[in-house]
Amino acid sequence: MRIRRFALAVAGLSLVTGAAAAGQASAGVQSDPRPSTTLGHSAAQTPQTKAAAAACGVEVGAITAAGINSGYGITATKPLTVSNFAPFKLFAARTSSTWYGWRTPANIYYYAGFVLQGSNLYAGAETYKNGTTNPPTTSSKKLGAGWGGFTALTSSNYYVPGTTRPHLFLYGLHTNGSLYRYSVNGPTGPITSYGSAAGYGSFKSITVISETVGYDTILATTKAGALWTIHLPVTAPLKGTLKAVRTTGFKQYDKLVASRCGSSTLLTGFDPTAKTLTVYAMSKANGSKTIINTIGSAPASHNGVTHFLYTGSGSPSLIGE
Repeated sequence: MRIRRFALAVAGLSLVTGAAAAGQASAGVQSDPRPSTTLGHSAAQTPQTKAAAAACGVEVGAITAAGINSGYGITATKPLTVSNFAPFKLFAARTSSTWYGWRTPANIYYYAGFVLQGSNLYAGAETYKNGTTNPPTTSSKKLGAGWGGFTALTSSNYYVPGTTRPHLFLYGLHTNGSLYRYSVNGPTGPITSYGSAAGYGSFKSITVISETVGYDTILATTKAGALWTIHLPVTAPLKGTLKAVRTTGFKQYDKLVASRCGSSTLLTGFDPTAKTLTVYAMSKANGSKTIINTIGSAPASHNGVTHFLYTGSGSPSLIGE
């Protein structure tokens, strides 16, 4: 079963040319208007301005230590426009991959959210009946044990009819210093090993920023605060090409969430100490020449121990590199 992508609204954001620096670049941001919407989440909405309607948006889930799920509808205005999703009981999770959505005439479904609970891997699902009813009906399926050494997950979902690559990959960082890749057949598996590579012991967080027929690209932070891209051809064996994007400046974030914004990437970092989220506009990755503009920061009030992207079957694939 292929997992198609569900259309959440993103506006076309492009980064004008500018000199990249070791910190944030100063190039401007322009947007191609398209409204930002939240689909399937009941939110305490902030009234939208004309600027908010023209800016890119992203939906991010947040799971607390007690297993309460909520999150944020973020619009990349200046200052940021942030709506808080209504909380509901889900299940505890120490890390999560992207959750993918699917709409029927009656309901909205989110599934293939792979989460770690202790040493077990689960596939989570949420069903919003009649479109936007909150709280949703939730469920989970245990996919296996022995995942205790994994510290971070991310997934890519390249779906184009007729292509031969495995459409859904799950990536995981392990305490043994390796990066693992798994092929997932459908929203609840089965999961098949698709290679691993050593040499990733310095990394802390990972998020996919590109998904194509030939490769995926992961954006990763190190424990020291550097930002790197990991270019990973879909062919076996797993072998990544690493490029430094920034050498410092990202240590405070325990999680990065990337979403497409036109031909660029909207990047949200979560700082658990300051309890804030910070949004960046990032050009296509090109090592240290990558342009990164700070859009703004806002409180991250839900105290999530993990954050993840909500996206869907009609959304265009990520093209961050």
